[in-house]
Amino acid sequence: MEHSALQIFKALSFTVWQAFLSMLIALCIGLCASYYAAKKKSLFARFLSSLSAVPLCVPPLLVALGFVLFYGMNGTANRFLVSVFSLKESPLSFLYSFTGIIIAHGFYNFPLVMRTCADVWESLPEEEEQAAALLGASKWRVFRTITLYQLSSSIASSCILVFLYCFFSFIIVLLFGSVGGTTIEVEVYRAARITMDYRYAGILAVIETLTALLIVYVYSIVEGKGKKSTGNKLINRLKTPITTISEKIIAIVLFSLIFLFFLSPFFSIPLKALFTQSSFSSLFSRKGFYSSLYTTVITASSSAFLSVLIGFTFALVCRFLDPYKKSRILRIIPLIPIAVSSIVLGFILIMILNKLHIRSNTAVLVFAQTLLIWPFAYRQIVSHMDRIPLCIDEASSILSPRFFPRITKVYIPLCNRGLVSAFAFCFAISAGDASLPLVLAVPRSETLALFTYRLAGSYRFAEACACGTILMIISMIVFFMGDTLNGTRDR
Repeated sequence: MEHSALQIFKALSFTVWQAFLSMLIALCIGLCASYYAAKKKSLFARFLSSLSAVPLCVPPLLVALGFVLFYGMNGTANRFLVSVFSLKESPLSFLYSFTGIIIAHGFYNFPLVMRTCADVWESLPEEEEQAAALLGASKWRVFRTITLYQLSSSIASSCILVFLYCFFSFIIVLLFGSVGGTTIEVEVYRAARITMDYRYAGILAVIETLTALLIVYVYSIVEGKGKKSTGNKLINRLKTPITTISEKIIAIVLFSLIFLFFLSPFFSIPLKALFTQSSFSSLFSRKGFYSSLYTTVITASSSAFLSVLIGFTFALVCRFLDPYKKSRILRIIPLIPIAVSSIVLGFILIMILNKLHIRSNTAVLVFAQTLLIWPFAYRQIVSHMDRIPLCIDEASSILSPRFFPRITKVYIPLCNRGLVSAFAFCFAISAGDASLPLVLAVPRSETLALFTYRLAGSYRFAEACACGTILMIISMIVFFMGDTLNGTRDR
């Protein structure tokens, strides 16, 4: 099957455009939310802070399922409007279109922008703002000329990260994408798994990866500058109550948008499962449920363990080779896997397995997931390792010239919280991944995420919600355990 350069350009432009618009939505909502989370003392501010972990522990599959339940043609919102206004047809039809994609992406990722900016905003010095206010500058001018400049690196790094996540989005685009537009990620999947056009899939994979590598390189530069301008972490701004009318109006509008496009789809999944009779009993009676639960635990545990092992090893290498963090190469290496999507990696592995005449198996799935998620383990571990004074290295080398005892008696005990946190974080990511299991199609082996996807695809929404609720609970419990042990709010 021949494909023109125009088709490839359309897929690339659609991918970049939807990621850019999704990023803008996440930025607008996230920056407004970060103001209340960082500067205001209220129940609303605490509520916003509690949302910051949702994109990290709730898989995109469940987000897509929640939007279908709430905004689908037969969803809660349409049924409510039809009932109240006595309509003949469902009035809301934006979900299965370009608009649905960017709304789902933007509101799913806004907590990432909020979390990053609020962390920095809380620790910024106030002297410049106070001096400008004394000279007669309005609050808006102080924010525009001083605060926004101080937050610029954090805003840029979080936006680039959101752009990458939307650029690589697969499940949401696969479910909501309109007939006239599709992303490169979905096109690679269709070419590799449906039409078996490996040449076209390879061309798309190369274009997508090169584009992502360029974005990751820019991200590494922005992130490096952001670390130099994040303020003093020991300083916390004095938070004030929400008093002005404008703050109250913005808070009401912000909460309304978050409620409609974030909370409502999110809570639709467990509510659908709980209020549908026999949804859980039907799920538990299915033959493949317990095997998928077992496969999820095994693959997620194995992937998390290997990711922690690789991340800890690389953190040690950076510690000894570049203790003052001057090497850009060592800083970029953990970012490279971010530039490779799960669909592209799955496609590469399929090509290799076909050449070797080997079928996909659970070990291949664990290997693929480890390659993608070990940088997240590294980021968790290195944040703890950086707190160890360099003089400890010299003292430990004098007391024990052998390398292995120094690792077991010095670095592992001092980084134990980071190791446990990294394991929990990677476990949650692996458990919620539906893309790699879908692409690799391991025979007679399904994960809970893939099992949920297949139930939703066969229109068994009640059972899919029950399975998704179990997956959500597992992911959130494990993630919050690790986040609590970590004691930090690092991405």
